[in-house]
Amino acid sequence: MDLDSGTLTPMLKRMEAQTLVRRKRSHEDERVVNIQITEEGLALYEKALCIPQMLLASSGLDPEEMLKFNEQLKHIISSVNAFK
Repeated sequence: MDLDSGTLTPMLKRMEAQTLVRRKRSHEDERVVNIQITEEGLALYEKALCIPQMLLASSGLDPEEMLKFNEQLKHIISSVNAFK
């Protein structure tokens, strides 16, 4: 997902509050937090599987054009992040 912990942690806390995931610290290394999807999260995941196809269809781009567009966006983000 390429997200830093400052972005990821609050998102995971909200998902845990909604019982979509469970967070558990590793016994071997307390710095590591393992994430497990719950039954509720799995149901939501299965419901959302159609979203990528729907987005592609609504974009008017074919899959190859979308891949090129995605690579361009990644390049732009990488270039902008280089200035941070």
